[in-house]
Amino acid sequence: MLTDTQKKYLLAIYRLGNNGMRVRSTEVSDLLGVSKASTAKMSRRLIDDGYIEKAPYGSITLTEQGIKAANMLYTSQVVLCDFLEKRVGIPADTAEADSVTMVTDISEETVDKLVRYALGGRICPNGQAQP
Repeated sequence: MLTDTQKKYLLAIYRLGNNGMRVRSTEVSDLLGVSKASTAKMSRRLIDDGYIEKAPYGSITLTEQGIKAANMLYTSQVVLCDFLEKRVGIPADTAEADSVTMVTDISEETVDKLVRYALGGRICPNGQAQP
């Protein structure tokens, strides 16, 4: 299971690389507002866990496993951002930032239920989405 921090890095790499392009570590650091050392440390963890590939001093690419995990995060983030902006009335920049926080910092179960709700389903007390 991914940690909150791993989710943030994967989502950043995915967004920067448009699902396949190579990404530089400095781009990830800049987007997340973290040091290059933090990005290097997290890159090693993501390599060890099989989510990214990176040659020494080279660019980062997502593995198949990394693409699947990041795509799930990104899809949920886009749905929640749209919901916050268009249905709740949150300004676009705030909706963007908050939706990233939501998919990376709260439980996957809660994110799944929020996404289903945002897509028009109601969530019943038993946790099942209803049309």
